Order: sequence, then structure tokens, then C-alpha cells
Amino acid sequence: MLTEGQLKDIEKLQMIVEQHDRIELKLNWYFLRSRMTENNDFFYYEGDQLLGYAALYYVGGAYEMCAMVHPDHRKKGIFTKLFQEILDSLKTRKTQKLYINAPPESECAKKTLKKLGATYAYSDYQMRWANKEVPDSEVDIKLRTATADDLEKIINLDVKGFDLTKEESEILVNVLKKDAGHRTYMIEKDGKTVGKLRLKAEGIETYIFGFTVEPEYRRQGIGKAALIEVVKQESEAGHVIFVEVGIEDERGLHLYEAVGFETYQQQDYYKYNW
Repeated sequence: MLTEGQLKDIEKLQMIVEQHDRIELKLNWYFLRSRMTENNDFFYYEGDQLLGYAALYYVGGAYEMCAMVHPDHRKKGIFTKLFQEILDSLKTRKTQKLYINAPPESECAKKTLKKLGATYAYSDYQMRWANKEVPDSEVDIKLRTATADDLEKIINLDVKGFDLTKEESEILVNVLKKDAGHRTYMIEKDGKTVGKLRLKAEGIETYIFGFTVEPEYRRQGIGKAALIEVVKQESEAGHVIFVEVGIEDERGLHLYEAVGFETYQQQDYYKYNW
């Protein structure tokens, strides 16, 4: 677990980097503030000042990495040191696939990634619900909180929905168990479990992820109905709701837009082969 002091140092460094580079970093604060997993945070201090920080996030079958270095202390090998620590750490893990996150506006990140030999892989839109009127659902579904009896179903849905192996899905489930504020809901249609989604709460913010429906039940309005229920539930609780969707996922993008989500920024991901 990160200490309050570490969190404040990360937040201060993020503010300095974002103001200097005129970018918005994706540090996944909704996970950082409740992080229970160990060995996923890498720090470079000089005295009491944090000059470099990198974080790993397990996303199922791969790790995502986000890093930043104080603008007044670049070209001193700080990123290289942090990155080598991450590579050394990954050598001891079952999953070694690595994607590095970078804001598309960051020229510094692009130069660094090119030097590393990392190659562009994909981009996500980050979306926020815009407090619009929620449409009525045209499909009758039920959301229920997942129980221990749903574990095998959750794993199978992750395998089908996100092209994971069974082992990768099991690792993801175990990682998420350690994160406070995480909820999993099962989607039922006519008494049958046909999908699931995950919510992560941090303060007044709610993040939707791990959203998938059984292949044979897609294109029937079930996903939209589930999303409408989640938006109603979380908005009534006074929460701001976020989600990420791949820029090539036109169907997913249209789904979220239809329920009132708007894109506010894009994040790029580069694959590092080692």
C-alpha cells in the first residue's frame, strides 16, 4: 500500500510534469489510492524530492506502465533507472508483456519510446458521462452483485470477451480481489447470467471496466441496458462516471455515446518487446 506521503509526492510531481508538458497523464488514481498489490511502484528520490516515478498495472495478460520524470532533471538517466527496475521485476512474473502509456501530445514521451524501440500498439478514448438524460432501457435485464459462486463464470467471460487465457483471467481476478472499492456485477437476462462488468470507486468517481456479454447474446441491447442501469445507479449516488474504449471499437464508442458519455482525451499505448 502506498503511504500518504508517497501519494502526495506523486501528485505533486504529476502536477509539475503536466503543467510543463501541457499534457494529462493517466496515472489511474482510482487504483493508486487503494493499491494493495506490492512491487508495482518505482520511485527515484533525491533527498526528500521525488524526481521520477513509474507504475505498473496488471490488465489481464499484460502490464500497463505509466512513468514521469521532473522536467528539470531529465537526461540524467532517471527514466532509464526506473525502466530497468521494471524490467528486472517483470522477469520474476508469469506475465511479462508490457505496454507503455503515453499522452499523444507528449513529444518527450515519443522520443523516449522511439529510443527504447517500443512500437505503437493501440489507443483508447477516455470518456466521461456528461450528466445527460439517460434513455429508457428497451431490454429487461437484472444486475446483481457477483458472489463466490460466479468465479468460474467471470473467468470464462474474461476469456471470451478479452481474449485472455484461463490462467491470465485467474491472475486478474486475484489482483482485483486485493483492490478496495472494486465491485463486480453479473448481468442476467431471463434468469440466465449472460455478462458482467466491474466498477471501481474512488471518492465521487466511478470507473467502468471489464464489461462484456456472452458472444451469442450480443447485439440484442443487453449491454446498453446494463450500462443504463449502472449510470442510473452511480449518478443517483452523486458519482462522476468514467470509461475507456478503444478508438477502433466503433460499436463500443456508439454505445457509450448513446447513453451520454463524451470523450475528453486520448491515450496511446506502445508495446515493448524484450
